[in-house]
Amino acid sequence: MSLAAAPATDAPRVLFARQAIVDRRGRLAGYELLYRGPRGADGEIPDAEHATCSVLVGAFAEVGFGAAVGGSTAFLNVTERFLHEVDPLPLAPESTVLELLEDAKPTPELLSRLRALRAQGFRVALDDFAPGPMSTPLLEVADLVKVDLRAHSRAEAERLMGSLVARGVTVVAEKVEDQAEFEWSSAAGAKLFQGYFFCKPVELAGTELRAASIERLRAVAGLTHPDAGIEEIELAIRTDPHLSLRLLQQLNSAAISLPHRISSIRQGVMLLGPRTARQWALVLLLSGIGEHRGPLLATALARARTLETLAHIKGATDPDAWFSVGLLSVSDALAGAPLPDVVSQLPLAEDVIDALVHHAGPKGAALQATIACERAELPETDRRLVLMAYGDAIAWADAHAQGA
Repeated sequence: MSLAAAPATDAPRVLFARQAIVDRRGRLAGYELLYRGPRGADGEIPDAEHATCSVLVGAFAEVGFGAAVGGSTAFLNVTERFLHEVDPLPLAPESTVLELLEDAKPTPELLSRLRALRAQGFRVALDDFAPGPMSTPLLEVADLVKVDLRAHSRAEAERLMGSLVARGVTVVAEKVEDQAEFEWSSAAGAKLFQGYFFCKPVELAGTELRAASIERLRAVAGLTHPDAGIEEIELAIRTDPHLSLRLLQQLNSAAISLPHRISSIRQGVMLLGPRTARQWALVLLLSGIGEHRGPLLATALARARTLETLAHIKGATDPDAWFSVGLLSVSDALAGAPLPDVVSQLPLAEDVIDALVHHAGPKGAALQATIACERAELPETDRRLVLMAYGDAIAWADAHAQGA
């Protein structure tokens, strides 16, 4: 089966989503690219080979494979048939992990193919691993093994991860839903983690840290207003000398292409224009909140950009407010407190608060649809528009997050 053999459908442009994989320090280690498309009545993917091809075609043709994972490592689900029929693989070995599905059988042909791919530089991961006669032989050709925390009791998962670490493979704990699961799976030997835990609030140590985060979020909220001018932007940045320095460094970088080097925040804002400078300021302010933000900033920016794009498509008169909803939707994780408590302390309009807390109104519906994209689910409303906007937002968000 070739990539071109995937049947053409009237599907949305981008047929994949991505989920972050982070290390013990919360740093991005890569993204798993996930199939998004028609499923059977039981939720199963009807054709795994077509799903893999759809992900590859979507990543290559619509976003660009490097942009799809932000220049990081791609974890891609593959089947035995796909590995045999797509040769050579149209992928960069040094930045690709081939994730073998759990129903793979350790045939001599498959083991030989995986050894050859590892010799080329690819890494091999075993998905949803459970020990048994059909899975254990595959450990001989695996670099990483993914353990689904939802499929095992805590004691079983700890024993399994311990045995895998003893064999010298890297354990990836998947479906990690909260900080407690992150901590005990890390103690059990997992080095990489996948799940939604990094998007949830973690209680910060002491009120001083939370107060500092809330103050930073207040500055962010102030900058999201469309009438925020040069004075407001300058004041928000000047509240933190470190941020002032970082913004000046960003504005002086060659990537900004300013006609002259600048010496002050005000001069930079005037040269860039309030809107562009405001977006840089928002990124830098958010990047300073929380010690282990990992991919959280990229998530916030992707949501913000998606909502802003949808606002323009729908002809909304307040696209900056839509941007704000996406940007501030991770405020609970940044501030280490429940979202209603955080937004009640921010200078936000009522419709923005309702969208953030209750997913109410057009902005809230757009946020809910964007979050569905993150989870490889098809949005319930405006499906094609949301998928298009989200796919375009990924590369923009990664570029801005990396520059923060």
